[in-house]
Amino acid sequence: MAASAPFWPLPPLMVLLPACSILALTLAGTWSQLSWRALDWVHFSGQVGAQARLPVVVATGAAALVAARLTRPSLVFAQPWQPRLERELPLRHALVITGWCLGAYLVGLIPLTVAVTVRGAGMVNPVAILGSLTGFVALVLLGYLCGVIVRGLLAVPVAIGSVFVITSLPLVADPWTALALQLPFAPSLGMRESTALGFYRLGFFLLLATAITWTVTCFLRAPRRLSPLHSMAIIVVVAAAIPPHLHTFPLMAYSQDGGEVCAERGGVRYCVHEGHTDELAPIIELAAPVFTAYGPSDAIPDEVRDHSLATTDEEVLGGIDDGVLWVRVHPGWDPYQQIPEVAAAWLVPDLFVCGSEGVALMDDEAEPEERRAAVLAGLQAWLASRAFENGDHEDGLFAGADLDEVRTWIHRNEDRLAVCEVEPEELPWWS
Repeated sequence: MAASAPFWPLPPLMVLLPACSILALTLAGTWSQLSWRALDWVHFSGQVGAQARLPVVVATGAAALVAARLTRPSLVFAQPWQPRLERELPLRHALVITGWCLGAYLVGLIPLTVAVTVRGAGMVNPVAILGSLTGFVALVLLGYLCGVIVRGLLAVPVAIGSVFVITSLPLVADPWTALALQLPFAPSLGMRESTALGFYRLGFFLLLATAITWTVTCFLRAPRRLSPLHSMAIIVVVAAAIPPHLHTFPLMAYSQDGGEVCAERGGVRYCVHEGHTDELAPIIELAAPVFTAYGPSDAIPDEVRDHSLATTDEEVLGGIDDGVLWVRVHPGWDPYQQIPEVAAAWLVPDLFVCGSEGVALMDDEAEPEERRAAVLAGLQAWLASRAFENGDHEDGLFAGADLDEVRTWIHRNEDRLAVCEVEPEELPWWS
């Protein structure tokens, strides 16, 4: 196929196929997020790198194919006795394939960008975004380098495999996060990516892209061999990859920005980040009935707080002692599932206090510890069901139990429940 102006010197099909694939992958990866609750710019900044994991693999394979097909030594203008290619041509190859693939990826992010602009909160993290996009370019250039060095179509799987491993390493060990596109988890409002980590990633990928570009333009000229300067470039890049393994960068930090919005019901204070104001009402509507069903008790928290308001780890870890129930409000969360479960779990002791290793059973072969654990599990499920108007528990130990009767029973047996001493046979409504 002849090359046309937007694609020159590459055949259009060699560019459009990976670009369309990247566009489809990006839209498929972000489409479900368009309807998510609690979208924010912190989450979006992290998604720029996270969603690039598969698109960059496609782009890398395309770049390797371009280099393998269009810079091979068998071409008539690439004989050993003449300069293989002038500098402009390999740079043009890389520019076209990188530009189209990166452009397709950015176009695929437009719907999510619009959704966050309309409904999102917080501040965008430009360093995280620039680091991810610079990494995208550097990894595509790495694929082109694979195509130059590895003869034939074998370069494509080599490039794809190498980049897939590089983008997957943060999921294995935190030190690799400084050398990859994304964090091993999705950040959200109230947190921010570590400044040191963001700038190190950006600097490393700029160094990598520069070293690869220089190596490719020199390597495609006769004679085809590594010079001492090329070896030095490799050493510099490898050396830059070592510090994160000697001193792991902190991944996240508390942003400590934004005010809080609060309300009170039933003696419990509920507070969320100002960016999560719309989430305050469902939190109250779902948590308050659970606390009411449990009845007056010291077990009821004094305050329910949005985790986005936390300022230190110690503040969150000390929540139990301080009477503060911390709730994670994050993009895509479902309060109708999470809030009743979190509220009920706060009130009911953990199953491990029963000595059953977390197992709760009611069959004939169940151990006594497992049967007592079933009481706690049943109570927790029953309390969670109170968050809904038609929350009658139709099966289990608390099936058909009256609200006032259960509340009275909890008040009478609260100390025994705390140490898991209540047998199923003691439940007045169960036989």
